[in-house]
Amino acid sequence: MTVPERFRKAIVAHCFAVSCLDDYPLILAVVGPPGDGKSFQTAAALRNAGFVAFRFSSSELGGRSEGRPVEQLRSLYKRAARHAEVENSYPVLVLEDFDLSPAGRAANARYTVNSQLLTGFLMNLADDVRMCDVETTRRFPIVLTTNDLSTLHGPLIRPGRMRVFTWEPTVSERVEMIFSALQGRVPGLTVEQVEKLASRYQGLSVAAISSALVECLGDKIFDFVSQHPQLGIVEAQRRYANGGGWVTIDEIEDALQRRGVTRRRLTFFRAGGE
Repeated sequence: MTVPERFRKAIVAHCFAVSCLDDYPLILAVVGPPGDGKSFQTAAALRNAGFVAFRFSSSELGGRSEGRPVEQLRSLYKRAARHAEVENSYPVLVLEDFDLSPAGRAANARYTVNSQLLTGFLMNLADDVRMCDVETTRRFPIVLTTNDLSTLHGPLIRPGRMRVFTWEPTVSERVEMIFSALQGRVPGLTVEQVEKLASRYQGLSVAAISSALVECLGDKIFDFVSQHPQLGIVEAQRRYANGGGWVTIDEIEDALQRRGVTRRRLTFFRAGGE
């Protein structure tokens, strides 16, 4: 997948800076609306730059016992440290949907013990890794993806500990992401086709396109298998791989409409516009 240059630069520049500078903020928060590829593009940008992403869904940070989220994060950091030592790699911790972790809290809600402990642990990591019992003194970049930064404790997001990158794709960036998601599945796909599709659906997200594509591919596979009931699964896989998997822009648009994505009536714009 092609990652827009502005997004790629934010991720890669942060990780190289943390690796080279002891006083650079350890944490990068990637903030933006859901469905615009924050987590997926972070992983792709890191992989393309030669970093090893240790991804963790922040919704899994939790447990009944006090301190469990801290132990989970400490264990992840230790795994990254061992990988760096054995494989001579450059790990990056990626905590996805961090607003769903115990460190996030709804408006007017009180901080729990685990939210305080997890926030404190991240602050200590950002200030001095040696304080955190992670079996290494090396600083590994941490990237958080989140839809809402306001749920986090204020001292955690101060400039010395965290940088904030707001990801709200421009028209041209959105077209680039959608084109990349569909390329290889839509024969002869052109940028102009994607521009027209994006112009008809305001704020069309990569998640919506991916869901529509999956639905179309599932329908194609079902139709193929239904038309060839005599085939075994291995033969069906072989034949489908050789002759299936292609969808059209019209089929994508039909799937979007079935999913309730509202079409808009606006003047067509070029991808270079804002």
